Amino acid sequence: MRAYVDQRAGMAADGWSAAWTFDLEHWGTCGQGPDAAAALADLGIRCGLGAAAAATGALQVAERVDRPASGDETVFDRDRVPASDAERVVTLEILERARARTLELVRGAPPSVLAYRDPNRTLPPYAWWHTVGQVALHIADIESRYYLPLLGLPARERAGDLVTELEQSGAHVRRVVSQMAPDLTATSDRHGSWTSVKVLRRLAWHERGELEVLARLVEQAAVESPG
Repeated sequence: MRAYVDQRAGMAADGWSAAWTFDLEHWGTCGQGPDAAAALADLGIRCGLGAAAAATGALQVAERVDRPASGDETVFDRDRVPASDAERVVTLEILERARARTLELVRGAPPSVLAYRDPNRTLPPYAWWHTVGQVALHIADIESRYYLPLLGLPARERAGDLVTELEQSGAHVRRVVSQMAPDLTATSDRHGSWTSVKVLRRLAWHERGELEVLARLVEQAAVESPG
């Protein structure tokens, strides 16, 4: 399997590396770690290949990129290829499944659960999404008010309550993605470079990654803040 390494992606933590695969079976899967080797090991585990996949050749690095001098995002050459119908379809399927799970966790959750935060969880300094409710809202913010507008695609305002926001944001993103041109590109001084393929893989990754956190926080809240 080919791996694509962003050596200073800084997503989970400042300066961390990220390793991606564009393999459809593992579309939107990203490994992260303090350096490229750790990110590749994480990717290998997430793809079921094991932490030593890069060393054994099961994962082969096809491309490496680094953060540009301006902007906080870059793209792989592979991102510049027009998005395929299959990549669009698998992204939509992932989004629908992930949103159903997010809503399952949040819908009907008591205020004590939505307000729960793990005091031992470390986030980057800029992150504000600490509580269960904030993590869920962050998911909608990223998809509807970050990823899409970066390609000039329509954003949307927040709804008045969390469940409605998740429902409407999910529907909005799936509708836009289903109609999105396959070869969009955009670059800004602040947010770097983006393409149709990059937005698809990031959409396929982001909510699923946050769901790992969300499910854990909800479980902890049920134990530590019952009722």
